[in-house]
Amino acid sequence: MQRKLPAYPLFVKDPNFSLWSAGDSLAETDVKSWWGERKPVYGFVKTEEGTFCFLGNFNDVKNCGVKRAEQTAVSVSSFTTDYEFKAGKAAVKVSFVSPLLLTDTELTSMPACYINYEVKGAKSAEVSLFVNRRICYNDIRENSDKEVRGGVVRGKGFEAAFLGLKRQAYLSNNDDAIGADWGYFYLACDFARVTDDMGMAAYLSAGIKDFSFDGAEKYMVATGGKSGRIIMAYDDIVAIDYFGDFRKTLYLENHTVLDAIEYVTEKGDEIDGRLAEFDSELKARAKTVSEDYYAILAASLRQSVAAHKTVRDKDGNLLFLSKENCSNGCIATVDVSYPSIPLFLLYNVELVKGMMRPILKFADMPVWTYDFAPHDAGTYPACCGQVYAGKRDGSAYHANYTKDGWCQTHFPLYSLPANFDAYDMKYQMPVEECANMLVMFAACYRYDGDISFFRENKEVCAKWVEYLVKYGLKPENQLCTDDFAGHLSNNLNLAIKATVGIGAYAQLLKADGDDGADEYGKIAKDFAAEITAFSAKFAHSPLTWDGDENSFSLKYNLAFDKILKLNLFPESLYESETDYYAEISNEFGVPLDSRKSYTKCDWICWAAALTDNAEKKAKIIAPLARFLVASPVRVPFTDWYDTQTGAQCGFQARSVVGGCFILLMK
Repeated sequence: MQRKLPAYPLFVKDPNFSLWSAGDSLAETDVKSWWGERKPVYGFVKTEEGTFCFLGNFNDVKNCGVKRAEQTAVSVSSFTTDYEFKAGKAAVKVSFVSPLLLTDTELTSMPACYINYEVKGAKSAEVSLFVNRRICYNDIRENSDKEVRGGVVRGKGFEAAFLGLKRQAYLSNNDDAIGADWGYFYLACDFARVTDDMGMAAYLSAGIKDFSFDGAEKYMVATGGKSGRIIMAYDDIVAIDYFGDFRKTLYLENHTVLDAIEYVTEKGDEIDGRLAEFDSELKARAKTVSEDYYAILAASLRQSVAAHKTVRDKDGNLLFLSKENCSNGCIATVDVSYPSIPLFLLYNVELVKGMMRPILKFADMPVWTYDFAPHDAGTYPACCGQVYAGKRDGSAYHANYTKDGWCQTHFPLYSLPANFDAYDMKYQMPVEECANMLVMFAACYRYDGDISFFRENKEVCAKWVEYLVKYGLKPENQLCTDDFAGHLSNNLNLAIKATVGIGAYAQLLKADGDDGADEYGKIAKDFAAEITAFSAKFAHSPLTWDGDENSFSLKYNLAFDKILKLNLFPESLYESETDYYAEISNEFGVPLDSRKSYTKCDWICWAAALTDNAEKKAKIIAPLARFLVASPVRVPFTDWYDTQTGAQCGFQARSVVGGCFILLMK
């Protein structure tokens, strides 16, 4: 049974509702959160031959007379992870479904996932899930009251158990590898209860369903018959602090979590059909790129979408807020949005605009005094103002206004006046973020034909393009999106990004009937001509303006010149670059640049998008598909890893893998 992924998504909806399995067998390891915290969940099938464990760490329950189900198959689609087992003579199929259909924003934001299951070859059978109370809180939370409350509610065609902390601390931590200490989880099926470890042991050993619930180690349990659906849902009560305005999950604005459970109970087959139709179309499109491209997309889709939260602002505008998972926890990070947009441009352009709106709002606040775009809008789940580059110089003014430990919140930086001087320039990404935002504006227009979004924000775009004109061609020593590589001056790939950003702005002006289009179009062409002439001196373009033939970097920023049809750079540059990438690729991909052997999976796909040669394209992305099945890493799809060994360098479960969809863009 061949491995399909480093870690398998089970129930994934948003950064606080995300459960994974990192084992080759579903019953050999703990279920964990995307950052690796243990969240015990167990699945059992009971037949006349006994009770079999198919989900969760079997070692935890083997002393209760439980047998281990034999896993015989696993497969992964866009929205499902599908398993097959033998439980004695019975055959069991279990499909974990995360309905993240991008063409339906309400369904995507509906806070419910589920399993479809079927047992064949048994005279009688029942299937149960037990979910430990640890799903309700973070074990890392210091000095916390972890007592939970729970109960059971009856709905139309279901019972639902629920658990949550007694002390609900809404939006109580702004950090990276951490979840929520608020809200209530629900588990629903024909029969549901709250029990404890003794109750679970009694059920496993003797089938007793008169559950006790006085013990500290509480569980939600839901049970159904030979076939059916078990639903898990999460009511976060409050989802996002949007610059001081507390917002609910989009779906929960007009529905309850019980509405979500009822909808899945009644319409689950219809949802499954819609997901299957999307998946079938995606599989056919992916096959036109290469035989193994679909595997990359199936590994990317749920992870990318579930790293976001969908809400609306008080004016009804959609907000699609990413969490920078296992990176620094920032919310609405521009250079995380930018690499992810291919997926969202293909299926729902409004979600890209939803990524951009928090940045546009913050950039218009007094504390943001710069002529370039901010890096982020805060730390998830709070749009509290950019935190990435906050000054921490120990002065009287900057002594203690940002958090300095786990499970804390930031000061509302957005409320500070301009004279506070909140930010340190050395941590900013000025060229990077200006160009990213302008390209995203142009990409939105190209994919929906609506110039009004740009027109509404034309003034700030004019400021950002002037920054690129002044500083973009030969960037000063600064960070770019690949900030883990450190500061770099004369970054040639960053110069390409600035050039494409200026060209994108010119395209937007032309669409808006603005006479300035020709002026900026000429600047972009002049920049591109200078970069092209310099690169032509070498067999491939070097890392920097002062580099040589021994240096290189993935010129992934050329991709939107091609997608937007800006025609700034010649095809010969695309082809010479991709020829070189195919030549130097290691076991698990092309290195990011000549300084290290690590890479970024999203940028590999962007680099492959530069060529129209199908064979060369397939050769560049094949090592990425190999990484998924052969790397030593057992975490949700990491986008930053070593191309020689497959070792994780950092990052996991990030939204940027949506960028892998770029090869479907025309």
